[in-house]
Amino acid sequence: MPNGRRIRQNFDNKAEAVQRVADLELEIAGQPDPKRALRTLLTPEELADAEVACQQLTGRSLAKTVGHYLNLESRARDKGVDLDQAIAFFESRYRPETKSITILNAKAEFIRTRHGLAKATEANYEIGLRLLLRDPNKFLHTFTVNDLEEILRKYGNLRSQRSFRRIFGVFFRWAVRHHYCLENPCQRLDRLPRDSSQIVILSLDDVRRLLLSAVTLQEGASASTIAIGLFAGLRPSELAALKSGEIGETSIKVTGGKLRRKLKRSVPIPPVLAAWLKRYPFKGLPPGWSYKMKALKKATKAAKWVQDIIRHTSISFQAERDKNEPLTAYNNGTSVKMMDQFYRNNIDDRKVLEAFWALTPEQLLAHKPDMVLPQRSKVKWPSRAELTKLVRELPLVHAAAQIGVSDVALRKHCLKNGVPLLRRKPRGRMAKLAQPAVERVAVNH
Repeated sequence: MPNGRRIRQNFDNKAEAVQRVADLELEIAGQPDPKRALRTLLTPEELADAEVACQQLTGRSLAKTVGHYLNLESRARDKGVDLDQAIAFFESRYRPETKSITILNAKAEFIRTRHGLAKATEANYEIGLRLLLRDPNKFLHTFTVNDLEEILRKYGNLRSQRSFRRIFGVFFRWAVRHHYCLENPCQRLDRLPRDSSQIVILSLDDVRRLLLSAVTLQEGASASTIAIGLFAGLRPSELAALKSGEIGETSIKVTGGKLRRKLKRSVPIPPVLAAWLKRYPFKGLPPGWSYKMKALKKATKAAKWVQDIIRHTSISFQAERDKNEPLTAYNNGTSVKMMDQFYRNNIDDRKVLEAFWALTPEQLLAHKPDMVLPQRSKVKWPSRAELTKLVRELPLVHAAAQIGVSDVALRKHCLKNGVPLLRRKPRGRMAKLAQPAVERVAVNH
């Protein structure tokens, strides 16, 4: 070479060696490398087509690509069409199986489309579906059985698991109908074991204490409501919707509550309930019912208090009295299966059964059980001057803790008695946002 470098190579034949020498001479002369003739069975036109095809494939194998399309043509030909016809048919009729939507948006749409829901039912849906929002941006169609099992695993109570499963099932059935997912994953969850726990009802002594506490509390404001629940078996939602005009001489027309139909059923009034309604006429659910119910529950001193225990007690005593399960289920707006599974308990003592249905106000007041209503502790409020000084020196939370009340109760008391409440300076990020815009800019600079 011109730079003194020597090149020595071995070749299998003289033609290759001569060609190599010619290449080196061209390299020394600085001339471009001419295209060499290659041995091939392709014509020049076919070689040109192959070069264009390789450029369009951008690195993919020409042989594999041609084989793939030949296979597609063969499959289409087996169906009696060519490849172009098959693609045209697909393009004109294809619809995506699912529409992508996040769990957050799906939950909001589900709640919005549930028309006529009771507030309690809507609240249950909100609580149940909130469990699915661990990742609000997770697509609905990606939920699996394992996801649901992981969510439900932390709930050991069978009734809680059954309730959440029911909510999930309704939600995913709705999602399948709207093509947000292909299947309802709840259908592949393992079956829950049977709930073999004993149904809890109030004993006769518990019933007597409950009625006496209702008679004693605020001059019997809750007596008629408790009596209707015990002797007619109405649901809490039905009691809340019940009006005085729906109570006749022999029956109660139940038109509101859980099922929300215009006229659900007519519940017969037994003699014991008629005696209670005569002495304590029903005027609607008393105000502050939830607080009154808490006080009555404490006064009852029941060994165990479960949800709907008053309805459980009523249905159990009705079933033992009537000895006719279909009639009892019909009067209480349920089925025999539901009644036996969730409501009814056996009452073996005949004297207890007779005493329950003879528990009129006169009989109860003639033989009063031991009962003590819980007393609300009285708050000793400071004087107005002391209170004014206290709320000036301390935040409301700490001032309320010293008095022994909540900060909400303290605020209401101050507003009622004209004690001025100072607006304290905000702290942290809120203090920064509260600064004027000009001041914030100056601080940033």
